[in-house]
Amino acid sequence: MNNLFRVVILSLAITLSSACAINYPTPSASLKINSIVTLPEELAETSGLFCEEEGMYSLNDSGNAPVIFHVNYQGEITEQTRLALTNKDWEAITADSAFFYIADVGNNKGKREQVEIHKVNRSNVNDIETITLKYAGNNANNNIPYAHDFDSEAMVMFDNKLLLFSKSWRTGITHIYHVNDTKSVQTLSPFASIEGLPGVVTGVDFDRVRNRFVITGYKSDPFGNFATFLAQVSKEFTLLDIWPLDEYKQVEGVCVDTEGRYWFSEEATEGREASLSSAYIEAK
Repeated sequence: MNNLFRVVILSLAITLSSACAINYPTPSASLKINSIVTLPEELAETSGLFCEEEGMYSLNDSGNAPVIFHVNYQGEITEQTRLALTNKDWEAITADSAFFYIADVGNNKGKREQVEIHKVNRSNVNDIETITLKYAGNNANNNIPYAHDFDSEAMVMFDNKLLLFSKSWRTGITHIYHVNDTKSVQTLSPFASIEGLPGVVTGVDFDRVRNRFVITGYKSDPFGNFATFLAQVSKEFTLLDIWPLDEYKQVEGVCVDTEGRYWFSEEATEGREASLSSAYIEAK
């Protein structure tokens, strides 16, 4: 019986591990990793990234302090701003010239009937509006943990519209939602979708240099194996290119700087520290 049990477990491990092995289509350009630095311990659970000229902003996910971190492009924390909020499960940050938008939308287990986006005045961080969101069709009593589509970790301000990208565990089809940042309570239905991504989406930004979205995400298994990727998607939400990030695990945030470099952050996992990497696109 013991030998049989070991064989079953080994077979399951091999099956799940092979499920993370993905054959990617040949991209039209090359993605080159330019730098990688270890993030400070304060950002061990980094989840979300937003680039500006003088650096970037990040935050930690569920259960951590409600703090926005300003990080320079060397990966050093230069400022911490604590907000009068609770971090239920912060997953993304974006901004415009007037406001930060913090997505408290993590819902891996599917038990949240509603989620929130906090709109924080950049001139007075004590001035906060909370936008309460419900997904059309979401019933927390029916959701199976890590096997439903009512989750998200990626948000971007694009064309003066706040967009939320789903983390679709069940179907693998990424749903795109438009959030009205002037309406305090709303029910979301997708207006677009992305098919063909090789895993769930964990971060998004818009590349203004190349006029397309850049997305990061992964496929994982219960044994800690990750198949992590970075992808480009058109403004019409058509998949353009995919690159594997073979040396990475739980990449959670991505942003594009003013020169068109891609930056992505990786949460600490077993055997790996939290990190910040930069990459650039090189034509073939």
